[in-house]
Amino acid sequence: MDIREFKDKLFEAARQSGIADIELFYSSGSSESVYVYNGNVEKFNSSSCGGIGTRGLYNGVMGYYYSEVTDEKDIPLIIDALIQNAGITDSGDEEFIFEGSDKYEALSLYNDELDAFTVEDKIDAALKMEKTALEYDSRIKSVTGSQVVSGRSEKYIANSKGLELSEKSNYIMAYIELIAEENGSTKEMGEIWAGTSAANLKPADIAAKAAERALRALGGSPVGSGSKNIILENRVFADILECFSGSFFAENVQKGFSMLKGRLGEIIASDKVSIADDPLLEDGFNSTAFDSEGVASYNKTVVDHGVLKTYLYNLKSAHKDGVSSTGNGFKGSFKGRVSTDTTNFYLKAGSLSPEQLLERLGDGLFITSVAGLHSGANGITGDFSLAADGFLVEKGRIIRPVEQITIASNFFELLKNVEETADDLYFSVSGVGSPSVLVKNISVSGL
Repeated sequence: MDIREFKDKLFEAARQSGIADIELFYSSGSSESVYVYNGNVEKFNSSSCGGIGTRGLYNGVMGYYYSEVTDEKDIPLIIDALIQNAGITDSGDEEFIFEGSDKYEALSLYNDELDAFTVEDKIDAALKMEKTALEYDSRIKSVTGSQVVSGRSEKYIANSKGLELSEKSNYIMAYIELIAEENGSTKEMGEIWAGTSAANLKPADIAAKAAERALRALGGSPVGSGSKNIILENRVFADILECFSGSFFAENVQKGFSMLKGRLGEIIASDKVSIADDPLLEDGFNSTAFDSEGVASYNKTVVDHGVLKTYLYNLKSAHKDGVSSTGNGFKGSFKGRVSTDTTNFYLKAGSLSPEQLLERLGDGLFITSVAGLHSGANGITGDFSLAADGFLVEKGRIIRPVEQITIASNFFELLKNVEETADDLYFSVSGVGSPSVLVKNISVSGL
C-alpha cells in the first residue's frame, strides 16, 4: 500500500480510538556492494530494509510501535499497541508531536545518474583500484580488499497536526585496503571515498593515495617521550572530534554527561577553533532539510572562534532548556527513539596550506593515524590515550616515519591548545570533518 494512503487510514483509526495526536515515520533503504579480491569478484551483496515507526499521545502519555510492513489489515494492531504501550512506557519527560516549521530548504540530495551506475560498473571500478595499487610500486605486496558500494534511502514523516515531509538521497562509496612491505617493515593501509556522483569516483586516485600513504609509513621507529607540539592530520582530528561530539549534545549536558554544562557564552577553545553543524552543506554526506522530528534544518556555529554558542537540541531537550530545537533530533532507524546527533559536523578550515602548517610546527610530530578511540577515550571527561603513527618533523620538514608511540591529552585541553588550522578540510564518511591542526603541548610516549 502507498505510504500516504496508509497514513490517511491510520490517522483516521487513531482519531476514532481517542489518540490525541499521532505521528508516522517511514524509512527505507537499499544498497549494492561489490567486493573483489585477486582479480575476481569475491562477494556481491544486495540488501534492502524499511518500515514504519509510529507514536501516539493517549491520555497524555506517548505510546510507540514499529513494524516492517505497511498493510491496512495491521492498522487495528498498531492502534491497540500504541494505547497499550502508552500505559507502560511513560518516561516522565514531556514529549511532543511537532506541528512543523515555517520554512524548509529545498535540497537536491538524489542524483539520478547513480541509478545508471550498474553492478558491472562497480566491478570495473573495484578491479581498477586493485590493479592500480598492485602496479603502483613493487613494495605493494597485496590488496586485501577492494570494494564499491552504492545505496539509496528515503524517509517520510507525517502527523495529525498537518506536518508532511519526504526526502530521498543516494550515495556511492569506494574502499581499498592494501599491504606494503620493505626490509621487514610492513604497513597495512586503507583509503575510503564517498560521494553523490559516479563521475567523481576516481578508482585509480583512491588506490594511489592508499599506496602512497602505506609506502611513506614504511620503516618507522619510535621517538623519545615528552611534551611535544604536533600536527594532527585532518582525518585524525576528524575522528577525535567525532568521538567527543556528544559533549555538545544538550541531552548529555542535562544528564551531567558533558563537561560543557553551564559553559554557554564562555571561551572553551582557542580563537582558531570554530565548529559548525551544517545540514545544508552541498554534497554533504549527512545533508538533510529536516530532522526525524520534522524540525527544519539550518546551519549553526556551535563554537565561534573559541566561544561556545549553542548546544545541539532535539525537541525534548530544547523544551527542558526553554529554547527551540536546533533540528538535531534523529532516529537511527524507523525502530529507534529520537535522540541527538550531528549532521555535517566539522572544524572550520584555516588559510594555511599543509606545507605552511609544517613550517609553523618547526620541530615536532605529524600524526597521520591513531588507534584506540573506542577503548582509549572517555567521552565524558575528554581524556584520551591513543596509539599513534606519523612522522618526525624538524625545521618544518618531514624527516622519517614514526610508529609505536602513544599520544595522550584531554579533548577540551586540545581545543584550547590549537595554534593553527590548515585549509585541507576533509570529511569522513560519517559526516564529521576537519582540516589538519597544529596543537601544542601533547604528551608523547615512545620506547
